[in-house]
Amino acid sequence: MLFQKIQSALISLFIVPFVLPFLFPDVLELSYGPSVAIYLLYAIPIVFIYGTFTSLLSEYISQKTPFRSKRMTSFVFHLIAGWLFVLPYGLLFDPSIFETGLLNFASLLGVCSALVFYVVDQLLGHHFNTL
Repeated sequence: MLFQKIQSALISLFIVPFVLPFLFPDVLELSYGPSVAIYLLYAIPIVFIYGTFTSLLSEYISQKTPFRSKRMTSFVFHLIAGWLFVLPYGLLFDPSIFETGLLNFASLLGVCSALVFYVVDQLLGHHFNTL
């Protein structure tokens, strides 16, 4: 499972930096190209460390829950982990982010990135299960 998560992170790195500037064009106040470079710069460690860890944790928790749909449970946990990205972002980079409330720049980026990671992971998991 760890190998699949690392592959998911790698593929997500080719998607997330190109999608986020379309979804949030005015946040960085840069044109598309420099925005992609900035998102890529920050996405590499975040997706590989935070994304891979929280995805593994989401899968583990979803397998331990009594809910029938493990896939939906995993999806919800991925989104929650993406939303909770605001905590390490605020503690490491910008403590003032906590003043903007629960739905802010970092949490929205985290949710969008988690959604991409989840979809890629599910597609890879489906691919490996059919081999």
